[in-house]
Amino acid sequence: MKRIFFSLFLIATCIGFAQEGKSFSSNKNFYLKGNSTIIGNSIVSTDAVEPFNDDSEINDVLKMEYIDVDDNPSTFSSSQANLELADNASSVKYAALYWSAVYKYDKGVKRVINFEEMVYQGKDERSTNVNSILFQQPGRDYKPIDGRVIFDSYHTDLFEDTKPYVCYADVTHLLQNAPVINGTYSVANIKATQGYVSGGVAGGWLLYVIYENKAETAKYFTSYNGFVGVDKTATDIQFKNFKTNEVGHIKTSLLIGALEGDQKYKTDNCSILDAEKKSFVLLSNKQRPGNNFFNSKITLEDEPFLDRNPNSSNTLGFDVLKMEIPNKNNSILSNNSSEATIRFKTKADGFYLFFVAFETEISPIYLEGKSNTETLVVFENEEPTEVVEDEIDKEKATNKEPKPEQDLTKGVETKQISTPKPRKKSGLERIESLKSIHIPNLEKGYYLVTNVFSVKENAENWMKTLEAKGHTPKSYINPKNNWNYIYLDTDEDASAIYQKQKELSKLDYFQDIWILKINF
Repeated sequence: MKRIFFSLFLIATCIGFAQEGKSFSSNKNFYLKGNSTIIGNSIVSTDAVEPFNDDSEINDVLKMEYIDVDDNPSTFSSSQANLELADNASSVKYAALYWSAVYKYDKGVKRVINFEEMVYQGKDERSTNVNSILFQQPGRDYKPIDGRVIFDSYHTDLFEDTKPYVCYADVTHLLQNAPVINGTYSVANIKATQGYVSGGVAGGWLLYVIYENKAETAKYFTSYNGFVGVDKTATDIQFKNFKTNEVGHIKTSLLIGALEGDQKYKTDNCSILDAEKKSFVLLSNKQRPGNNFFNSKITLEDEPFLDRNPNSSNTLGFDVLKMEIPNKNNSILSNNSSEATIRFKTKADGFYLFFVAFETEISPIYLEGKSNTETLVVFENEEPTEVVEDEIDKEKATNKEPKPEQDLTKGVETKQISTPKPRKKSGLERIESLKSIHIPNLEKGYYLVTNVFSVKENAENWMKTLEAKGHTPKSYINPKNNWNYIYLDTDEDASAIYQKQKELSKLDYFQDIWILKINF
């Protein structure tokens, strides 16, 4: 039972919860020519089928029920949204389904006592099986999905008023194997509270899709998930492991899933760090004001996404969006950038953040370095590091070449590369087992490489830097890509090069030097 005096009612329903249910962490990373989109819908509203378009009420005072639009007696909740990939999209690379809801109890009521005291009541029992839902693709029947619970506050002392949860399922294989991708997607049997809860009931689902398209520019895609209650204490998420193009405009986008943002209340915001000015810039567009960014809408860029059923303009505390980050004249994310920081904060309208994806155009050279089939290896320790089960870590673990080019005017970029742990091998064993690559007119040996450059001038500047530090660098050009490889030493004895690598990697500017096996 929750009691709130009217004199404090408006404050109590909109101030926050500086609590972290599950810290944000990287889920998936991809480097490819392509694009992404996001669709979704809410799962609770004031009517089972009719859209809700009123923006004058706060969520707390509305009696909520399950949306159920599929005319299927086997479902108790259902909503729909249409996916439309570009005509020249060649294949789905990744598809992620998320669902989240306020779920303190199955049903709640509210009462006013003595004209001044508001009471929320409900039987504090509800199902913990929140990860089992139904997923329907275009032209197909519902398929049971058992997702992974990212966070459920029910058995914790966090978020006592609302008891929210979030779940995730990788549905890539379902879309890849489907005869039809574009069309109507339905998600059913997502659990949430019906009736009333202090702060208001909210819930819904989103489908995030990355697809390949050779007509697109090279891009870096990364998605993060967790569950954080955002209020006056800022929540920052930093994105790394990319390098923007050396020239031209940089196009960058942000995708978000959040819970509990009221359309009526203001002061919640999302901002990006301007690295040069060392200050955060508020993000906004026509649908999302800078002082009311999380406003119970589902939007794509500057337009509401209404190709869904029901197509409510007010989704009552469920936000899904994709928006391009304004970057006129590359004023925020510049050429040769290698990191970005997004900040979430509010003064009054607290909200829960559970999904954030970031994507940016990258250097074609950097993309080539992530996707070619030649051999690269980095050894930081004698023992292998832990395997991370996502796409890019699997790519890194296959020892690929080359390293991304560095901008010498901004210092040396470092990249940490994981190695697999199917069994424990010594560093020397791993070097000796490398696949050899062929470089004409180069002596056979193991080469200790420090960097790769597409621009000759940058390669020469890097060699001068190394010479100034007391090293004797050498270089060769790989005819396959015409890039300049700068190396310090070579030897047919793998153990000699391995020992040299371990010694030099203790220096800050050599933390990620690697070894290539050439002409064996």
